[in-house]
Amino acid sequence: MKMKALLIVLAVNLVFLGVHLDLEPNLIAADIQEPQLVQEQPPVRPKDQLELIQARERELELREIQLRDLEAQLETKIRALHELEASVRAEVQTYRQITDERIRHLVKIYSSMKPQAAASLMNNLDKDIAVEVFLSMKGEIAGGILAYMDTKKAASITGKLISYGAGGSSAPE
Repeated sequence: MKMKALLIVLAVNLVFLGVHLDLEPNLIAADIQEPQLVQEQPPVRPKDQLELIQARERELELREIQLRDLEAQLETKIRALHELEASVRAEVQTYRQITDERIRHLVKIYSSMKPQAAASLMNNLDKDIAVEVFLSMKGEIAGGILAYMDTKKAASITGKLISYGAGGSSAPE
């Protein structure tokens, strides 16, 4: 029994060896060839080394000059962006002031009207603007106008007023 097992193992090994030799016929030839000698580079003369170093130094100097130019361009662009940012901030501030003045004007107009007439106009007003107007009105006047407004619009505006009062960010700034 042991003899049969050994013969089977030997046969399997011979098959693998045959397959291996079939797949890699050049392997044997490569083993027989003499190893190739590594050819040495001729030594670099000190004068040649100095020239290489000087060429690299010139290249580094050119790159440094290019980097300085790029840095100057970036600084110029950053300054321009800062100026643009300041200009935009000034425009936004001007816009806010104008908007605040208009809202104060609307508050005066709607506050001086009868609540029913003001409510019919407020029904057609943009919800965010209406919220701003109501935020600037006295509570009694705002309540009187809301009572006459369309119930859905009044509920929506009231929700925005509540979220604004709770520190929510859904109300306009």
